[in-house]
Amino acid sequence: MTRPRATRPIRVVIADDHPIIREGLTRLINLEPDMEVVAQAESGADLVATLAQAPCDVLVLDLSLKHIRGLELLALVKERSPALAVLIFSMQPEDNFSLHLIDAGASGYLCKDRGIEQVLAAIRAVARGDTFITERLAALRREYGRGALAPHQRLSAREHEVFVLLIEGHTVTAIAAALEISASTASNHLARVRQKLGVENNSEILVYAAKAGLL
Repeated sequence: MTRPRATRPIRVVIADDHPIIREGLTRLINLEPDMEVVAQAESGADLVATLAQAPCDVLVLDLSLKHIRGLELLALVKERSPALAVLIFSMQPEDNFSLHLIDAGASGYLCKDRGIEQVLAAIRAVARGDTFITERLAALRREYGRGALAPHQRLSAREHEVFVLLIEGHTVTAIAAALEISASTASNHLARVRQKLGVENNSEILVYAAKAGLL
């Protein structure tokens, strides 16, 4: 029989492709009396299988996983486990894409440069049904309402995924494979990214990213 939530620790699953992050978070979370890591996953496919076998309350998720990633992975998780609280834990800074993820069903978003106390606070918040956003993300939401955003913060969710993959060093072919779209579709997304950033080619996207502090 499953114990009532009030009498048992918060069950956490960690999905990240870096073993050191999975193991480090697991050790720190397991030191807390009110939470425990019940499983880990290293890829999108691994996560789907894990969630089918390991009931949990909170998923700490890096969207840059192999096999399935990004919004597609978040949508799949929420489709199969609608009540699961998903805390995005990413190397990407809190920006417009973070808001897209919250709108797509994530319960919270944290950049990996945050301290462990904030990670623990975020896990507790989303476990009790709250949406966890940092002060930076709250300010960004206000800026979005006023229209005061940088060009890259105005990209759509899919455009942002393509943008991030490009600045991570992926080719158009690799971007298409990662997102399971055609190369021509990936090229079309990049064309819209260039238009919104006001640049002429993909090399200038990298220059833009460097100047914006994204590299």
